[in-house]
Amino acid sequence: GLVSGIRSLTKSKSDSDNHTDGPEDLDIIDLEEVEESVKEIVDWMGLGLKLGLLFSTLQIIETDVRTINKCKREMLAAWLKGEDKSKDRTWSILVHALHGMDKHLLAEEIAKQHLQ
Repeated sequence: GLVSGIRSLTKSKSDSDNHTDGPEDLDIIDLEEVEESVKEIVDWMGLGLKLGLLFSTLQIIETDVRTINKCKREMLAAWLKGEDKSKDRTWSILVHALHGMDKHLLAEEIAKQHLQ
């Protein structure tokens, strides 16, 4: 959409600052879009582990937050901020994690939308 168009313009300007930034790198500003893409996922903890977050981090989120959707949002925010072992934050990492949870249809849907 418009936002991603604007982002790709601003990204190309700052490419020299950060060489690890690929075109599909996700950031905390993508939270809403990422959250929307996995709205059917109930096992937010399982997804968090697959994305490289530590169980202890997920437990803290669970204790603090309670409701599944809010927990999932906090988990995705932690991932997008690069917490714990979550070094790469791309759509393909998310797709890979979903395949690892046997959520193949959802994974393919996201891949079709973001990895073409």
